[in-house]
Amino acid sequence: MPHLTWHVVQAYSAIMHFSGALASIPASYFTQHWGRKGSMIIAGTSFLIGAVFQSSAKSTVALLFIGRVFWGIGVGFGDHCAFIYTAEMAPPRWRGRLNTIVQLGTISGIVVANAINIGTNKWIAGWRISLGLAAVPGTVLLLGGLFLPETPNSLVERGYLSEAKGVLQKVRGTKDVDVEFDTIVLANEALKGMENPWRAIFRRRNRPQLCLAIAMPFFQQWSGVNGVSFFAPQIFAGVNALGSGNEGSLIAAVIVNGVQLIANIITVFIVDRVGRRTLLITGSCLGFAAEIAVAIVFAVAAGTNAVSLPYGASIAAIVLIGLYSISFGFAWGPIGWLVPSEIHDLNTRSAGQSITVFTQLVSGATVTQTFLNMLCTLKWGIYIFFGFWQFVAIFFVYFLVPETRGVPIEECANFVRAHKLWRHVTYPGGVVPQNEVVTQMQRLSVQQDGTAAPNGAARQ
Repeated sequence: MPHLTWHVVQAYSAIMHFSGALASIPASYFTQHWGRKGSMIIAGTSFLIGAVFQSSAKSTVALLFIGRVFWGIGVGFGDHCAFIYTAEMAPPRWRGRLNTIVQLGTISGIVVANAINIGTNKWIAGWRISLGLAAVPGTVLLLGGLFLPETPNSLVERGYLSEAKGVLQKVRGTKDVDVEFDTIVLANEALKGMENPWRAIFRRRNRPQLCLAIAMPFFQQWSGVNGVSFFAPQIFAGVNALGSGNEGSLIAAVIVNGVQLIANIITVFIVDRVGRRTLLITGSCLGFAAEIAVAIVFAVAAGTNAVSLPYGASIAAIVLIGLYSISFGFAWGPIGWLVPSEIHDLNTRSAGQSITVFTQLVSGATVTQTFLNMLCTLKWGIYIFFGFWQFVAIFFVYFLVPETRGVPIEECANFVRAHKLWRHVTYPGGVVPQNEVVTQMQRLSVQQDGTAAPNGAARQ
């Protein structure tokens, strides 16, 4: 494999995120006008091309970086369409569970990749196998784009009403889908003739969704997850509990990402019972405590020279970073994608998801590009830095993230607008029009506050 300095490693990790962020912008157009399946096909093809370029690299890093750019295109299109596709296909009562399975697939891939790296670590050409095997998930995504049905929402948006109803009947397993289908059609009719989605999403009535589309992936990434996931071998290079050398640090990385996988599995089963807010607040509290604790361990045990840790401190560091990984696995990992995919109108959903993917990937690229520099400069202080953002996230979720559990996806946008704080951002005087109060629970809440306006009033 071409020799890689740590500066090149950082750039190699970050370039996928930057190229993915750029790709997420045209992904909005393709997803809206060509359907969710079209973006899946582009994503899967890009992963395949990227795997071929990287696994065939020889004496220079050029092919590695070119392949990484193609992976970034795959991530930009894949992240854009996967969560929208799942949110639109899922029944409201299962939407959280099915959407978090997408993130479960991501972290499963990370764990499998870590395990493969251990197995190929001692082979001269082992890195080619590790990079080439990325063609497997790319193939799965490509086949999904070719053979899975298009979502009813996308078909209605593009005028294929009979096909949309047929798909809805098929995925629901019943002919009795008139109520849900009419909801989708009416939502689409209400948005006909509206301005360009990229203009609309910046209007006053969509400001809550815009803020959440940016803030959710920001807090997700600035918890430091990419730094821990991508650079776990470097972080644990001085942790001797699992043996010295590269293999010990790779084993530690498998353990840390493995517990995140287990936590994500638990979220799949409880997210539609417990709710999004409870998981996010609990995860932020645990993540904050774990990151402060690991900072203390590194500060006390290693001092200013964090070359290696004593055995006991090594165990404590692995456990605490594992707890942080658990907190991310059941909270910001899956829910950070779930909430932004639920909250937009059909007209702005694709543009909103592009903003979410762009923010997530730019934030991730920034973290990966600066993480090793920060680790060398701040040492244990880096965990204080990321812990601070976890602390801020607690209050952000408590005050500004509505609970969307069980709300039909075409009603979520108005549900968010009618939130007790967001309504003052969305409507003049915070007065919610009666025709936008979408559920009995919300209707009672607005009536008790005395802030409901006559039908159609205060609309903007």
